[in-house]
Amino acid sequence: MSIIDIFTALGWPRRLRLPRGWQLWVLALPASVAIWSGWVALGEMCAFGLVHPLPGIADQVQLNTAITLPVGVEAYSAYALGTWLSARPMRVKARRFAKWSSMGGLGLGLVGQVIYHLLTIQGYAKAPVAVVVFVSCLPVLVLGAGATLHHLIDEPAEKSSSAQAPAVEQPESSTMRTPKSASPPAPRAERPGRRKPKKAAPRRLFADYLTDARAALTPEVDPTPVWCRQVTGCSAGTSVNLAKALRAERDQTGPVTDLPNTTARAEEEVAA
Repeated sequence: MSIIDIFTALGWPRRLRLPRGWQLWVLALPASVAIWSGWVALGEMCAFGLVHPLPGIADQVQLNTAITLPVGVEAYSAYALGTWLSARPMRVKARRFAKWSSMGGLGLGLVGQVIYHLLTIQGYAKAPVAVVVFVSCLPVLVLGAGATLHHLIDEPAEKSSSAQAPAVEQPESSTMRTPKSASPPAPRAERPGRRKPKKAAPRRLFADYLTDARAALTPEVDPTPVWCRQVTGCSAGTSVNLAKALRAERDQTGPVTDLPNTTARAEEEVAA
Protein backbone atom coordinates (compact mmCIF):
# COMPACT_ATOMS: atom_id res chain seq x y z
CA MET A 1 0.00 0.00 0.00
CA SER A 2 1.36 3.36 -1.00
CA ILE A 3 1.19 6.63 0.90
CA ILE A 4 -1.49 7.90 -1.48
CA ASP A 5 -3.68 4.89 -0.67
CA ILE A 6 -3.26 5.54 3.04
CA PHE A 7 -4.35 9.18 2.69
CA THR A 8 -7.22 8.10 0.46
CA ALA A 9 -8.39 5.64 3.09
CA LEU A 10 -8.31 8.42 5.69
CA GLY A 11 -10.65 10.52 3.57
CA TRP A 12 -8.21 12.67 1.58
CA PRO A 13 -9.03 13.16 -2.11
CA ARG A 14 -7.21 11.08 -4.68
CA ARG A 15 -5.62 14.15 -6.23
CA LEU A 16 -4.29 15.99 -3.24
CA ARG A 17 -3.92 19.75 -3.72
CA LEU A 18 -1.13 21.11 -1.63
CA PRO A 19 -1.58 24.57 -0.11
CA ARG A 20 -0.02 27.53 -1.84
CA GLY A 21 3.56 28.17 -0.78
CA TRP A 22 4.14 24.70 0.61
CA GLN A 23 7.71 24.83 -0.70
CA LEU A 24 8.37 27.76 1.63
CA TRP A 25 7.16 25.76 4.60
CA VAL A 26 9.45 22.86 3.69
CA LEU A 27 12.42 25.23 3.54
CA ALA A 28 11.48 27.23 6.62
CA LEU A 29 10.83 24.32 9.00
CA PRO A 30 14.42 23.03 9.39
CA ALA A 31 15.82 26.57 9.27
CA SER A 32 13.44 27.64 12.02
CA VAL A 33 14.54 24.78 14.25
CA ALA A 34 18.22 25.65 13.86
CA ILE A 35 17.66 29.41 14.26
CA TRP A 36 15.37 29.00 17.27
CA SER A 37 17.74 26.68 19.12
CA GLY A 38 20.74 28.89 18.36
CA TRP A 39 19.11 32.11 19.60
CA VAL A 40 17.71 30.46 22.73
CA ALA A 41 21.07 28.93 23.65
CA LEU A 42 22.87 32.23 22.98
CA GLY A 43 20.34 34.03 25.13
CA GLU A 44 20.98 31.67 28.03
CA MET A 45 24.72 32.38 27.69
CA CYS A 46 23.91 36.11 27.92
CA ALA A 47 21.79 35.86 31.13
CA PHE A 48 18.45 35.53 29.33
CA GLY A 49 16.42 33.00 31.32
CA LEU A 50 13.49 32.45 33.64
CA VAL A 51 11.94 35.57 35.10
CA HIS A 52 8.76 36.38 37.05
CA PRO A 53 7.02 39.05 34.94
CA LEU A 54 4.24 39.62 37.55
CA PRO A 55 5.88 39.64 40.99
CA GLY A 56 3.42 40.07 43.82
CA ILE A 57 0.50 39.54 41.45
CA ALA A 58 1.12 36.08 40.05
CA ASP A 59 4.33 34.71 41.48
CA GLN A 60 3.79 31.32 39.87
CA VAL A 61 3.95 32.82 36.36
CA GLN A 62 7.38 32.34 34.80
CA LEU A 63 8.74 33.37 31.41
CA ASN A 64 11.96 32.39 29.68
CA THR A 65 13.18 35.57 28.04
CA ALA A 66 15.53 33.66 25.76
CA ILE A 67 12.65 33.13 23.32
CA THR A 68 12.44 36.88 22.70
CA LEU A 69 15.53 36.76 20.49
CA PRO A 70 14.31 34.36 17.78
CA VAL A 71 10.77 35.73 17.87
CA GLY A 72 11.84 39.36 17.67
CA VAL A 73 14.80 39.34 15.28
CA GLU A 74 13.70 36.72 12.78
CA ALA A 75 10.03 37.69 12.79
CA TYR A 76 10.89 41.31 12.06
CA SER A 77 13.24 40.28 9.26
CA ALA A 78 10.47 38.28 7.59
CA TYR A 79 7.97 41.13 8.11
CA ALA A 80 10.26 43.78 6.62
CA LEU A 81 11.23 41.51 3.73
CA GLY A 82 7.58 40.91 2.85
CA THR A 83 6.87 44.65 3.03
CA TRP A 84 9.77 45.45 0.72
CA LEU A 85 8.74 42.90 -1.92
CA SER A 86 5.02 43.63 -1.66
CA ALA A 87 3.17 45.16 -4.62
CA ARG A 88 0.86 47.25 -2.44
CA PRO A 89 1.15 51.03 -2.88
CA MET A 90 3.22 52.73 -0.21
CA ARG A 91 5.55 55.62 0.26
CA VAL A 92 9.01 55.40 -1.26
CA LYS A 93 10.55 56.08 2.13
CA ALA A 94 8.67 53.15 3.68
CA ARG A 95 9.75 50.71 0.96
CA ARG A 96 13.36 51.87 1.22
CA PHE A 97 13.36 51.49 5.00
CA ALA A 98 11.83 48.01 4.73
CA LYS A 99 14.51 47.01 2.25
CA TRP A 100 17.51 48.04 4.32
CA SER A 101 16.04 47.02 7.68
CA SER A 102 15.21 43.53 6.37
CA MET A 103 18.77 43.14 5.17
CA GLY A 104 20.04 44.41 8.51
CA GLY A 105 17.77 42.02 10.43
CA LEU A 106 18.95 39.05 8.38
CA GLY A 107 22.54 40.16 8.89
CA LEU A 108 22.05 40.34 12.68
CA GLY A 109 20.53 36.85 12.65
CA LEU A 110 23.50 35.55 10.70
CA VAL A 111 25.97 37.14 13.13
CA GLY A 112 24.05 35.73 16.13
CA GLN A 113 24.18 32.19 14.77
CA VAL A 114 27.90 32.46 14.03
CA ILE A 115 28.62 33.78 17.54
CA TYR A 116 26.65 30.98 19.18
CA HIS A 117 28.41 28.19 17.28
CA LEU A 118 31.85 29.73 17.85
CA LEU A 119 31.24 30.04 21.58
CA THR A 120 29.90 26.48 21.75
CA ILE A 121 32.86 24.81 20.05
CA GLN A 122 35.27 26.80 22.26
CA GLY A 123 33.53 25.62 25.45
CA TYR A 124 32.11 28.93 26.69
CA ALA A 125 29.38 28.56 29.32
CA LYS A 126 28.95 32.33 29.57
CA ALA A 127 29.33 34.74 26.71
CA PRO A 128 31.98 37.52 26.78
CA VAL A 129 31.00 41.04 27.71
CA ALA A 130 30.96 42.30 24.13
CA VAL A 131 28.58 39.52 23.08
CA VAL A 132 26.31 40.20 26.06
CA VAL A 133 26.09 43.89 25.14
CA PHE A 134 25.35 43.04 21.52
CA VAL A 135 22.61 40.50 22.31
CA SER A 136 21.00 42.67 25.00
CA CYS A 137 20.48 45.54 22.52
CA LEU A 138 18.67 43.40 19.93
CA PRO A 139 15.13 43.49 21.44
CA VAL A 140 15.23 47.28 21.70
CA LEU A 141 16.50 47.66 18.14
CA VAL A 142 13.80 45.34 16.82
CA LEU A 143 11.09 47.26 18.67
CA GLY A 144 12.27 50.60 17.26
CA ALA A 145 12.59 49.30 13.69
CA GLY A 146 9.17 47.63 13.79
CA ALA A 147 7.44 50.75 15.13
CA THR A 148 9.14 52.94 12.51
CA LEU A 149 8.17 50.67 9.64
CA HIS A 150 4.57 50.46 10.86
CA HIS A 151 4.22 54.25 10.98
CA LEU A 152 5.79 54.66 7.54
CA ILE A 153 3.46 52.22 5.80
CA ASP A 154 0.41 53.40 7.75
CA GLU A 155 0.11 56.54 5.60
CA PRO A 156 -1.38 55.78 2.16
CA ALA A 157 0.73 56.42 -0.92
CA GLU A 158 -1.91 58.70 -2.52
CA LYS A 159 -1.48 61.27 0.24
CA SER A 160 2.24 61.58 -0.30
CA SER A 161 2.02 61.70 -4.11
CA SER A 162 -0.93 64.10 -4.33
CA ALA A 163 1.35 67.11 -4.06
CA GLN A 164 3.60 65.88 -6.89
CA ALA A 165 1.16 64.43 -9.42
CA PRO A 166 -1.11 67.03 -11.10
CA ALA A 167 -4.83 66.44 -10.83
CA VAL A 168 -6.40 64.97 -13.97
CA GLU A 169 -9.45 66.89 -15.07
CA GLN A 170 -12.41 64.74 -16.05
CA PRO A 171 -14.25 65.77 -19.23
CA GLU A 172 -17.58 67.41 -18.60
CA SER A 173 -20.66 65.58 -19.73
CA SER A 174 -23.26 67.16 -21.94
CA THR A 175 -25.69 67.52 -19.03
CA MET A 176 -23.15 69.21 -16.74
CA ARG A 177 -21.99 71.91 -19.14
CA THR A 178 -22.50 75.47 -17.96
CA PRO A 179 -23.77 78.11 -20.40
CA LYS A 180 -21.15 80.37 -21.86
CA SER A 181 -21.10 84.00 -20.82
CA ALA A 182 -22.65 86.46 -23.26
CA SER A 183 -20.17 89.19 -22.43
CA PRO A 184 -17.64 89.95 -25.19
CA PRO A 185 -14.10 88.77 -24.68
CA ALA A 186 -11.70 91.18 -23.09
CA PRO A 187 -9.46 93.04 -25.55
CA ARG A 188 -6.05 91.59 -25.93
CA ALA A 189 -3.43 93.67 -24.19
CA GLU A 190 -0.69 94.87 -26.46
CA ARG A 191 2.89 94.24 -25.54
CA PRO A 192 4.82 97.31 -24.45
CA GLY A 193 7.15 98.66 -27.09
CA ARG A 194 5.47 96.77 -29.91
CA ARG A 195 4.95 98.88 -33.01
CA LYS A 196 1.73 98.81 -34.90
CA PRO A 197 2.04 97.78 -38.54
CA LYS A 198 1.90 100.68 -40.95
CA LYS A 199 -1.04 100.82 -43.27
CA ALA A 200 -0.21 100.75 -46.96
CA ALA A 201 -0.60 104.12 -48.65
CA PRO A 202 -3.43 104.28 -51.22
CA ARG A 203 -2.32 103.97 -54.80
CA ARG A 204 -2.28 107.33 -56.62
CA LEU A 205 -3.64 107.68 -60.14
CA PHE A 206 -2.33 109.76 -63.00
CA ALA A 207 -5.14 112.27 -62.43
CA ASP A 208 -3.97 112.80 -58.84
CA TYR A 209 -0.43 113.59 -59.98
CA LEU A 210 -1.80 115.90 -62.65
CA THR A 211 -3.94 117.79 -60.11
CA ASP A 212 -0.89 118.35 -57.84
CA ALA A 213 1.19 119.51 -60.78
CA ARG A 214 -1.51 121.98 -61.93
CA ALA A 215 -1.72 123.46 -58.43
CA ALA A 216 2.06 124.06 -58.31
CA LEU A 217 2.43 125.25 -61.92
CA THR A 218 2.95 128.98 -62.56
CA PRO A 219 3.20 130.83 -65.91
CA GLU A 220 6.95 131.32 -65.65
CA VAL A 221 7.68 127.62 -64.88
CA ASP A 222 8.49 125.19 -67.66
CA PRO A 223 6.79 121.85 -66.81
CA THR A 224 9.71 119.52 -67.46
CA PRO A 225 9.77 115.86 -66.32
CA VAL A 226 12.33 116.73 -63.62
CA TRP A 227 10.12 119.47 -62.26
CA CYS A 228 7.11 117.13 -62.26
CA ARG A 229 9.01 114.53 -60.25
CA GLN A 230 10.14 117.14 -57.69
CA VAL A 231 6.63 118.50 -57.24
CA THR A 232 4.54 115.33 -57.23
CA GLY A 233 7.05 112.60 -56.31
CA CYS A 234 5.97 110.41 -59.23
CA SER A 235 8.07 107.93 -61.14
CA ALA A 236 10.23 108.74 -64.12
CA GLY A 237 7.76 107.38 -66.66
CA THR A 238 4.83 109.20 -65.09
CA SER A 239 6.76 112.48 -64.98
CA VAL A 240 7.24 112.36 -68.77
CA ASN A 241 3.50 111.96 -69.33
CA LEU A 242 2.76 114.73 -66.81
CA ALA A 243 5.08 117.13 -68.62
CA LYS A 244 3.40 116.34 -71.97
CA ALA A 245 -0.06 116.86 -70.52
CA LEU A 246 0.83 120.18 -68.90
CA ARG A 247 2.46 121.50 -72.05
CA ALA A 248 -0.57 120.43 -74.07
CA GLU A 249 -2.83 122.36 -71.73
CA ARG A 250 -0.71 125.47 -72.20
CA ASP A 251 -0.92 125.17 -76.00
CA GLN A 252 -4.69 124.71 -75.92
CA THR A 253 -7.24 127.29 -74.83
CA GLY A 254 -8.74 125.09 -72.10
CA PRO A 255 -7.61 122.32 -69.74
CA VAL A 256 -7.11 118.86 -71.05
CA THR A 257 -10.23 116.76 -70.51
CA ASP A 258 -9.31 113.51 -72.19
CA LEU A 259 -6.03 112.36 -70.63
CA PRO A 260 -4.06 109.44 -72.03
CA ASN A 261 -4.16 106.34 -69.88
CA THR A 262 -0.42 105.78 -69.95
CA THR A 263 0.22 105.17 -66.25
CA ALA A 264 0.39 101.39 -66.48
CA ARG A 265 2.62 101.51 -69.56
CA ALA A 266 5.00 104.01 -67.95
CA GLU A 267 5.30 101.90 -64.81
CA GLU A 268 6.06 98.82 -66.91
CA GLU A 269 8.84 100.73 -68.68
CA VAL A 270 10.37 101.82 -65.37
CA ALA A 271 10.20 98.25 -63.98
CA ALA A 272 11.90 96.93 -67.13
